[in-house]
Amino acid sequence: MVDALRSLLMPKNYRMIVLFVIFSILLFGSDSNFSRLNAETMLLPVENSWIRIQNVGTDPAEIEIQFYEDDGNVVANDKCPEKAKCTALQPGVGWSFFQQTLDDLNPGYQGSAFVTSDQPFVAMLARDSFLDNGRFQIGGDSLYLGSSGGNLYLPLVQNTADFVSRIAVQNSSDLRAACVQLIFYEDGMLSPVAVEPLEPTSGCTLGGVRLESRATMFVDEETMPVRFGFDGSVVVKTYRTDEGIAAGSQVISAMVDSRSRNDAGLASYRGFGEYEMSNTLVLPLVDRNAKERYSQWSTRFRILSSIPNVPNEVTLLFDGTNGNGEHVEIEHTVNVLGSLTCDQRLTGEAACLPSDFDLPPTFLGTVRMDSTNPVAVVVQRISPDGSIADYRGFSAEEASRQVVLPVVNKNFGPWGDRVGWNSWFRVQTFDDSVAHVTIIYYSKEFPSGLFHTIGSVRVNGHKTFRQWEVLPLPDGWVGSAVIIADRPIVVLANLESDVFEGDPVMLYNAITLD
Repeated sequence: MVDALRSLLMPKNYRMIVLFVIFSILLFGSDSNFSRLNAETMLLPVENSWIRIQNVGTDPAEIEIQFYEDDGNVVANDKCPEKAKCTALQPGVGWSFFQQTLDDLNPGYQGSAFVTSDQPFVAMLARDSFLDNGRFQIGGDSLYLGSSGGNLYLPLVQNTADFVSRIAVQNSSDLRAACVQLIFYEDGMLSPVAVEPLEPTSGCTLGGVRLESRATMFVDEETMPVRFGFDGSVVVKTYRTDEGIAAGSQVISAMVDSRSRNDAGLASYRGFGEYEMSNTLVLPLVDRNAKERYSQWSTRFRILSSIPNVPNEVTLLFDGTNGNGEHVEIEHTVNVLGSLTCDQRLTGEAACLPSDFDLPPTFLGTVRMDSTNPVAVVVQRISPDGSIADYRGFSAEEASRQVVLPVVNKNFGPWGDRVGWNSWFRVQTFDDSVAHVTIIYYSKEFPSGLFHTIGSVRVNGHKTFRQWEVLPLPDGWVGSAVIIADRPIVVLANLESDVFEGDPVMLYNAITLD
């Protein structure tokens, strides 16, 4: 049965390439002087990245990673198999590549990477660091196996007293240059408040800054062309290059990292390509004063229209339960001007609810939205202890009967009376119907797969699966999960540790195999 399920999961092609932006052994430093009028600078810690790659092919996979500097020059390579490090990845098995221990990368490196494999694979990028006070922070996201042609959309970008974002945009092409421009929209405004660059640059006379192949541009709180207090969205627009490379054929990717100014919070999400904008989205985790294992949190989400200068009508359906398990359902239509923030910690219009309706003090639920024009959404989970985590709203195109989670854990890396890293994930049917799902865990201990339960599990709308409750999984386990359903589903995963203080929590979107 395992072999039959595995053959069902295999994508048709046997070579995939993933392009993404990473920060590796990255050091940002500046004098943090909040008495300044603009209050834009922030002291950032030493930071490292790691990449998790899982083989979803039928044969052992050989992986190669090339690392690039900002200007697009190759500076290092990593691979698997490699003597005394790793063997070829068996089908279903994953491996984590840590940039901190890659000797060929010099301390202070920041850049991007390009991954190739002779088998289909899925991947996730994470970054973590320790603050001067010993607190830990981590953020990350799953990666799309390919790149976006044309514009990108970044719904959540901040430079406020509470949070600061950092944007990285990479030209993923190995041959052609790109011309890109960042357009900043304040929340609730149809007109942009800033563009970067404002004037055309050399090689990009129609607009934008020129990025050579594999080159990366970085924009942080010190270089954003917006006022302190900016809380909005960014559109990454492409222009035809002077050589005649059309805007729509340019291949770019982007990541956004957000940090708490005064706490340990760190969160990351991948930018949306034009093809990922959708008229129908599902948010599997929209909560108010929710609790799970070690954490408590509330959420807020930001909606960005595909045409920011045109008003957009969006209908939201909040569906969940209150603290007593009683069903709560609220439907409301909002007008989105550029972008709109819906904060579940607040009430009435600030929460995108009717003025005479509020969510209950405790709300555990989901949101389904339908819009006139396509939208992209990022959800930010905020905890009273200062930790934050982001995830991308799921479109109808992402709903699938086969999805993969590259990293899940059960008491991984225990220390003393602490149990280490654990995971849980929420499965939601895209149309809120009943689905039957089969969950299979893969790792070096279970190369042929370990079933979550005997037979399928019924999911009525949505259901949370906690790996520390799976008795056949051993303590100290790290691996991946494949979820197969009889109806289209979306899945959101949570990684969290009880070992570190600060922000030891990360959310990421599952990856479809359809």
